[in-house]
Amino acid sequence: MRRAPAAVAALVAAAVSAAVAAAASPEPPMASGDARLGSLHVTSGIVVGAASVDLRGVWQDRSVRCAVSRRLTVKAQVYYTPAGRPGSVRTRIGRFRTPNCAEGGPNVGFTLTARQLGYACPNGRWKPGRLGFVVFTTEPTRGLRATASLGWHNARAC
Repeated sequence: MRRAPAAVAALVAAAVSAAVAAAASPEPPMASGDARLGSLHVTSGIVVGAASVDLRGVWQDRSVRCAVSRRLTVKAQVYYTPAGRPGSVRTRIGRFRTPNCAEGGPNVGFTLTARQLGYACPNGRWKPGRLGFVVFTTEPTRGLRATASLGWHNARAC
């Protein structure tokens, strides 16, 4: 009977240790969205870093060769709301020609820095506040659109 509480305590200690380790080195926030029409897939992706964000899209279709290219339209939006003040939004739109069979995920779009957007601390990192990231990837020939969105509360002070 005494061994059971010791085993439980060891499991709790291991879980707390893992949680502390995860908090010490957090993964960057990320999100993705996929839309499908027949064999055509359009994907949007968001990856937030300490001082930048990737807002990208890609298309894939296993029924056509990898050398086939399609045009994609990528619309990226970044919303920023500081505590107790009105927010603002920055938008970028681009049209890209990209081949099928992309490796490594969404590959056309934008890498935007907090400094470029006007949402940076003096050291270049994101200002504290609420940030929202949205990316719309559209394949215009078929009209297929994938949307990814991510809300993030950055509590880290400058």
